[in-house]
Amino acid sequence: NRAPKVPTADDILNRYIDAIGGAQKANALTSYTGTGHYDGFDSYHGKVPVDLYAKASGEHSVVTHTQNGDSVTVTNGKTAWIMGPDKPMSVLELVPGGDLDGVKLDASLAFPGTLKKTLTDIKTGFPATIIDDRPVNVVQGMVGGSKVKLFFDKETGLLTRMYRLSHTVIGSVPIQVDYSDYREVAGVKLPFQWKNTWTDGQSSYAFDEMKPNVAIDASKFARPVPLAKPVVKPVQ
Repeated sequence: NRAPKVPTADDILNRYIDAIGGAQKANALTSYTGTGHYDGFDSYHGKVPVDLYAKASGEHSVVTHTQNGDSVTVTNGKTAWIMGPDKPMSVLELVPGGDLDGVKLDASLAFPGTLKKTLTDIKTGFPATIIDDRPVNVVQGMVGGSKVKLFFDKETGLLTRMYRLSHTVIGSVPIQVDYSDYREVAGVKLPFQWKNTWTDGQSSYAFDEMKPNVAIDASKFARPVPLAKPVVKPVQ
């Protein structure tokens, strides 16, 4: 008997595009906004509102309305900033490297049709891997100077996990994002739940609604401006 053919990285990524709805529909999705709730250390692990703004041209913004003020991660496609009440500076511009690469990867994963353009040095052929009792195919690539592994469900073809190392002054920090609850947005399947895990913490995002192909003001992707800290009640 012949051994089963080992899928190439192209095979796996092409199957992913087919699984989400095909290249035509993926390329027709040019923007979307999302609303939902967030639960993490900076919300005292209570649920607070979160807004998402994304454009296929590389702009991406996640705004979490915590009890102590807005926490923002935003990129205009070139530069990226983070802002939050827990940060040592009110607004921090990300320098080239791990965190900036990570934000750009998130912006690309928001529009799966752009993924092949974002990844370089793509390879596969890794040992068999299981996530939550389900076999997955693994693709490794580079985003800027950061190594990334993407895990695709063998049966559905959908992306279930992203793993990367963020290089910081204190060493490499592993960051894992698990994706679930795929729903169709303008014919494209997108994950409505993300769970982020790093060395000493975890946070989760759950979106209730995403509106496709809407006009989004450029200010949503500009350097964030600190506002007076509002009082936000956790979502019940």
